[in-house]
Amino acid sequence: MSKFFDETRIAGHAAGTAQADAGPVDLEAAVAALKKSGQTNGSALKDSDPRKFFKSIEENDRLTAELAAKRLAGCVTIRLPRNEEKSFLVTQYNPSMQAAVDAYRTLRTRLTKRQVKNGLRSLAISSAAQGEGKTLTAFNLALCYARMENFPVLVVDADLRSQGMSRLLGEPTSGGLAKILEGGCDYKSAIVATDFGRLYALPAGSTTSSPPELFSGRTWSEFMGWATETFRLVIVDTPPILNMADFELLMTACDGAILVVRSRKTASASLSKTVAEVDPAKLIGVVFNAADEQANGYGYYSPAG
Repeated sequence: MSKFFDETRIAGHAAGTAQADAGPVDLEAAVAALKKSGQTNGSALKDSDPRKFFKSIEENDRLTAELAAKRLAGCVTIRLPRNEEKSFLVTQYNPSMQAAVDAYRTLRTRLTKRQVKNGLRSLAISSAAQGEGKTLTAFNLALCYARMENFPVLVVDADLRSQGMSRLLGEPTSGGLAKILEGGCDYKSAIVATDFGRLYALPAGSTTSSPPELFSGRTWSEFMGWATETFRLVIVDTPPILNMADFELLMTACDGAILVVRSRKTASASLSKTVAEVDPAKLIGVVFNAADEQANGYGYYSPAG
C-alpha cells in the first residue's frame, strides 16, 4: 500500500465494519482493505469458499469504480477521435479486423486471470524499437478493459519523446505526465476522462527536461501508488527498451510488462537483448503483432503463464 492509505485508516474501517449501518462508508479505507486482502487471494481461493472469494473481487471492483469517480469528479472529458479505423479496433465491427479484435479480447481474458491470481495492478507495454505496435496494443487493450463493468482503467503515455498514445487520444489539452513529474500539476487536472466506457487517460504533456531525470525521482512511484489505488488497472505505454534508460526507471513502479514483437520486423538479436533488459519476475509475456492470419482467423498472442 502507498502512503495514501495508512494502517490507521484501515484498522479504523475494520473496527467499524460491524456498525456499517451507523454512518457513511469510508470509501478509500474500504478499497485499501480489500486490496490489501487481495494480495494473497491466490491462496485464499484454495482455502475458502469460492463464492465468498469472487464476491470479494466484485466488491473490490465496485468500490474501485466509485473511488475513481469520486477522486476524478469534474475532470475534463474528451471525445476520442475515431477517424483512424485501424487504431480503434475494439470499438467497431469490421470483419476484416475481427481476428485482431478477438486476439485483444483473448489477451484481456488471460491478463484478467493473472490479476485474480497475483493482484496485478499496473502493466507496462513496450517493444525493442519504435514501430512494432506497442502503442496500438496498449490502447486497444485499455479499450477492451474499459468495456467491463465496474472496471475503471487508466492508460498512461509515458513515452515522453514520441507521444504516440497522446496522438491517438487526439492530443488533449492537459499538463499531462510531464507536468506531474515536474511537480507543476495535480493528478486530477492532468488526467482526462473519455467518452468510452470507464477509460481514463494521462497524456504525455510537454517538457524540456530529460525523461530519465523525470522518472528517476520519487514522484513517478508516488503517482503510480495513487493510480493503482484509484483504478482497477493502469496500462503504461513506455518508450522502446533498447538504447534508452527510461524503461528500467519506469518499471520500478510497474507490476508487470508485456513485450510487443512485430512479425518480419523485430530481429531475433534485438528480441534477445530486449528480454535480457526486463526483470524475469515481471515479464508476463509477448504479443506477436501483425502475424499472418491463421486458418482459424486468429493472430498469435502469447502471454506467459
